[in-house]
Amino acid sequence: MKLQTHGLCWLGSLLAVAALHAQAPALKLDLGNSVQMDMILVQPGSFEQGSSAAEAGHEADETQRRVTLTRQNYLAKFPVTRGQFARFIEATRHRTEAEAGPSGGFGVVDGKLVQQKQFTWRNPGFEQTDDHPVVIVSALDAAAFCNWLTVKTGRLCELPTEAQWEFAARAGTNTAHYAEPVDDIAWHRGNALDQTHPVGAKKANAWGFHDFYGPVWQWCRDWYAPYPAGAATDPLQSNPNLADKPRQVLRGGSFISDVSHARSAERYRNDARSRNADNGFRIVCSTTQRATATIPPPVKPSPPTPPPFHSSSHVEFHPSKSASGGSWFGSLFRFAIPLVILGIIVRKVLSFFSGAAKPSAISSGMTGPEAAARLSAKPSPLGHRFAFNLTDDGFYITGPAEAVGSQLRYECVVAGRMIADEIAFTPGPQGQFIFTGKKPSSVRVQATGGAADTDSSVISHGSSFDDDHHRSSIGSSSSSSRYPSAY
Repeated sequence: MKLQTHGLCWLGSLLAVAALHAQAPALKLDLGNSVQMDMILVQPGSFEQGSSAAEAGHEADETQRRVTLTRQNYLAKFPVTRGQFARFIEATRHRTEAEAGPSGGFGVVDGKLVQQKQFTWRNPGFEQTDDHPVVIVSALDAAAFCNWLTVKTGRLCELPTEAQWEFAARAGTNTAHYAEPVDDIAWHRGNALDQTHPVGAKKANAWGFHDFYGPVWQWCRDWYAPYPAGAATDPLQSNPNLADKPRQVLRGGSFISDVSHARSAERYRNDARSRNADNGFRIVCSTTQRATATIPPPVKPSPPTPPPFHSSSHVEFHPSKSASGGSWFGSLFRFAIPLVILGIIVRKVLSFFSGAAKPSAISSGMTGPEAAARLSAKPSPLGHRFAFNLTDDGFYITGPAEAVGSQLRYECVVAGRMIADEIAFTPGPQGQFIFTGKKPSSVRVQATGGAADTDSSVISHGSSFDDDHHRSSIGSSSSSSRYPSAY
């Protein structure tokens, strides 16, 4: 009798949670040009992450643990679609890693992933419409999309954590799938015909979400590692070094994976720079919009102590009296001219060896921010030289061919708010475009080289920068993946 009562209470609780989520208000994110993204509110809660050994398809890395999520968030109703991603590309001129690399991505040829130059998100090897999930996007491409959407909407947009993804996929269930039969809710090798299909074609779960099982593996924010023992609260695995190789988590199975992968607990991992025709993503965003951050005025440093040899071409002498009443003017004047000449010679020699051959912004007719950008460009220890071209909604970064593929960190102030991120330098014909929504007032770029991060180029119009601004949660990895490197 007690067991029956307990079971009824558990069922009632489950139904109550399902009803709460089913009635949760929806949010439509405006991506511009009449493109929107449907979001569903996910309430806090607890669940059993992973699977039992008795579950069909269970794998060793799915050890069960109790997980509690303490914060509300909005999760995308569907994976990001090709049309939504195209809007991001239109707004930012972003070039995906498959487009920027010399070898392309992995498209579908005869049901298998094959790397060819023509395979990118625009051409994955099969026909797509704007309603299909976008594919051949790396975790870094997905993070760039999230950063743009954060700026666009004022809400923090990110990849979901593993726990957030699985909690929403289960929608209160603790079975392998949120519903049966599996063909009604999942795309897999047995029913997808080696291609993606429009999102929303399969049945939703109890909370209104679609497409958790296929049609694409979906990037999560966590780096792959075995689950730690014991219960967890709001877990995020942020250490990339806890597995054999740094690899990022994907969830959900895909249209070319076996049906056994179409489970809520299924885990997969790959190099963060992988770009495969069965890899996509969905996003999570905050329930509140961010207030505009105010950047404090720069702190004026104390005047530096002048060096022994001043290289300025203008030298001003101020006569003073010695203790005996004699003038120092004559003595200073005799030494001034040789010092000035020596300073000019030293400056010319240093300029010659530093390779400072940048064109004059004044003689070329540039004024304002463009002139400041060109004049401020200086070489990094790697010999990279970067310059900027500001636009009304962002800025282009240009640099030498040998810098392509290197990691850059940029920081800029837009309407009084700091924006910072790390990117792979993959310029197009006009350079690499960084979308900021409005014209930046200040920009700084660093070439990140491990322990020797060094400023490469700076535009500064009265704003200061700190070194501890938030960096992208997605890191790059040079480790090999399940598939060959695309470079």
